[in-house]
Amino acid sequence: MKKSNSEFKTAFVSEAGGELANNDYFAYIELDDYACYCLATGITDFKETPAAQIAVESFLMRFQDNPTMSRGSLVRYLEEVNNELLRGAKNPERLKASVLVIVSDYEKIRYMEAGNIRLRMYRQGKKIVNSRDMSLAGDLVANNETDTVLDKHEERHNLYAYLGKDGSFSPYVSDKVKLADGDILAFYTSGIWENVDEGEIDDIFNEAGNEPQESVDAIEDLLLSRQPDKLTSYTAAALFINKYYRDPEWEKRRARYIKIAIIVFIILLLLIIIGYIIYHFHQNKVEDLKRAEDETIEYIRAGNFVRAKESAETAQQLAQDLRYFDDEKILRNYLMVIDGIAAGDEAFKLKDYTSAFILYNTALDNTKNADNLGENYLRQKISQTEEYLFVTDFINLGYKAMDAGDLTKAESVFYMAREKAGALHDEGGRHAAMDALDSLYDKKAKMKADGEAKIKEAGAKGVADAMKKGDALMEQGDIEGAEKAYLEARAIANASGDRAARAEAGNSLQDVHKAKTEKKMEEQKSLDDKNAIYALATDALKNGDKAFTSGDYISAQIYYQTATEKFTALGEKKEVEQISVKLSLVGEKLNESQATANNAKKAEEDARNRYAGKDYQGAREAAMRAKELYILMSNKVKADEMTTLIETIDMDSVIDKNMY
Repeated sequence: MKKSNSEFKTAFVSEAGGELANNDYFAYIELDDYACYCLATGITDFKETPAAQIAVESFLMRFQDNPTMSRGSLVRYLEEVNNELLRGAKNPERLKASVLVIVSDYEKIRYMEAGNIRLRMYRQGKKIVNSRDMSLAGDLVANNETDTVLDKHEERHNLYAYLGKDGSFSPYVSDKVKLADGDILAFYTSGIWENVDEGEIDDIFNEAGNEPQESVDAIEDLLLSRQPDKLTSYTAAALFINKYYRDPEWEKRRARYIKIAIIVFIILLLLIIIGYIIYHFHQNKVEDLKRAEDETIEYIRAGNFVRAKESAETAQQLAQDLRYFDDEKILRNYLMVIDGIAAGDEAFKLKDYTSAFILYNTALDNTKNADNLGENYLRQKISQTEEYLFVTDFINLGYKAMDAGDLTKAESVFYMAREKAGALHDEGGRHAAMDALDSLYDKKAKMKADGEAKIKEAGAKGVADAMKKGDALMEQGDIEGAEKAYLEARAIANASGDRAARAEAGNSLQDVHKAKTEKKMEEQKSLDDKNAIYALATDALKNGDKAFTSGDYISAQIYYQTATEKFTALGEKKEVEQISVKLSLVGEKLNESQATANNAKKAEEDARNRYAGKDYQGAREAAMRAKELYILMSNKVKADEMTTLIETIDMDSVIDKNMY
């Protein structure tokens, strides 16, 4: 449909020039909805190369199967063509090519290049597209690093992108270019641009009519009139866009796109407005939260805890709504301090000074997690509460602690009661505190006496049990266990002051030390014997590894067998298993060495026989196989012989070709 409603005219000239064969190739296909124009030139030092034809036909085949202008698909097609050249090259130097591809949907064009084929696009006599050589010379000229013109620069064929390149392949892919009636695309190989100036080509197409053949013929006439000394293969092609395809549905689609764009714009505008309202509402809440937090802190500092609690509760609710969990945690700590102060103040008003004292101290501990807010107030209230606490309250607290077994706390509280009574000049309270302390010290003395008796009684039994345990372990031969038991017996005897038991435990320990010395001497002798055998086994293993590395597999086998015998005698199963694997590898290597030697000899005989029969290609391949095998065997002498044979084959091959 698109093709029949547009007018694309194509013409080209392509000749071998001064070469024996034409190494350029141009072809194109024009389908109903897409067209593809492909020009390639072979890169080779040989007389001819099929690289250009393979590249063009392979790319057009892929394009015809799935026509597209997608950048990714077109690059993939070129990569597949590049891989095809690499796979199909018996001689890598013969399948390399520069390529230029132009694709179109009859409304737009896109071009790709890898190499130095030139493309120029004209609109109303003005050049609007000019491709860039993917060569070192092209980069030097573009960066103003050379004064030599590109067409004469010695690095103009030093390409960094071309078909048949092994490794990274990065062709250039242009953006899409919208067509207009009368557009002209001219593309040509180095055989043209090395001998015809770009300005002359521009003049030809500025004066062009509607027929592309006249223009390409003019380029060829201009080229041949120069009579260049060394004219390579050359190709010049031209594509005249006399009429491009205009989509009859475009205006309808354009109107539909505009409507959709307006609807999307309105929706986006509404979303922005709603988002702004939500954001503004959120920010108001954030500001309210900050204000409530600041008020809470100020009220706490001012000692107005009723208003501080109201502000803190308001701020906490805002933090929950905003999901500001860190702020909520801090406010919760503030409220714990505020509630503690309020409860303490309430108890203080009711003259329950004991409860007030406890509540104030609890709140003081909580200020550590609330930025120490209210600390000064609490310390003042605690000090004030202490003044109002009766001495008897401190004494009662001390007796409760003593009944609970916390004698240290009881003593501290009794002392506080005595000091408070002295400060208040309360003699009765001071005597009561002193009586409480006397009661405490009597209880401590009784507990100490009872404890010492229990310790002495338990010590005698503990010494006897430990000595019995040590004797039993000595009989069983557990010297370490016996030593621990005797040490335990001596420690118990020391704690209980039983000198006789301590002396008995000491004698037993001397027997243990003597037994340990004898056992250590026996173990050392056994260890020395094992170490000597282990050293011999290790040396044999190391010598086996060295022999294996150097390719002396027979010596390696003998050393590994010796190491196996030694490690087996020592009971080292792991080492024996590892050496068994190495012995298997040695056996394989011995078999491989013999097989490699036989294959190398056969390959050498095959190479010499083929050489005698003037089958140079087959002789060279066989000689290369033989050389690789001799290198694998570390046989340098035979490898050098094969190198000499290969060089002789190559020389005779060249001589025979030149003779015929």
